[in-house]
Amino acid sequence: MKKDLKKGFLNAIKDTFCAYNNYGARSNKKLIPIHTWFANEIISELGNDYSSMSLGKDGEYEIEGKYYSKKEDITVLNNQKPIVTLSFKFVTSNYAQNSNNYFENLLGETANIRRIGVGFAHFLVLRGDTPYYDKAAGNARGQLKKIEKLSDHHIEKYIKLFKDEDFPHRPDVLGIAIIDFNIDGDPRFTDLKTLKLQEETIKILELEFSVKTFIRRVRALCELKK
Repeated sequence: MKKDLKKGFLNAIKDTFCAYNNYGARSNKKLIPIHTWFANEIISELGNDYSSMSLGKDGEYEIEGKYYSKKEDITVLNNQKPIVTLSFKFVTSNYAQNSNNYFENLLGETANIRRIGVGFAHFLVLRGDTPYYDKAAGNARGQLKKIEKLSDHHIEKYIKLFKDEDFPHRPDVLGIAIIDFNIDGDPRFTDLKTLKLQEETIKILELEFSVKTFIRRVRALCELKK
């Protein structure tokens, strides 16, 4: 991965995680740094007729989808017309408990956008060691109960979706990053071999789902959809 791309992504994740800790899981302030980074990075090597919108960058663009209207996380426009949207998910805790819901929501959002001819991309950030908290009242964080180690089981549904090229409600572009934080709160990409993942899983994560590949494919999708 290009060094400045890697650094920019991790810096945005750090700012996002700090905002999450400061403002809580329900505040959309936590999303501004990473959404803004994607919105700026994608169009940085496209022409002047491209623009982007997100939290922190002119606000979220509301699209009239096939089944319902929705404000999208990041939208790329060509001559003010929406051509590609991106959804972003950073799972900070309790992944195993909610993973099926995340996946089902992704399929629904993909169908809603792709059925109107707009491109759709999704980027997912997971933690190699994911904390599991008890439920607490309001926006408070519950008590830490355990640490969940990411495994092939947690990722396989996304790999199956990636390989299912005939499925019409599959995202046009899919990316996944697995990260952890050091004691100072700085993010780093997890050494996938320490998770004891299958070799095929590691290969797909590193070659097909990487940030570099994701950005390149989204730019190509923008050129295709303009």
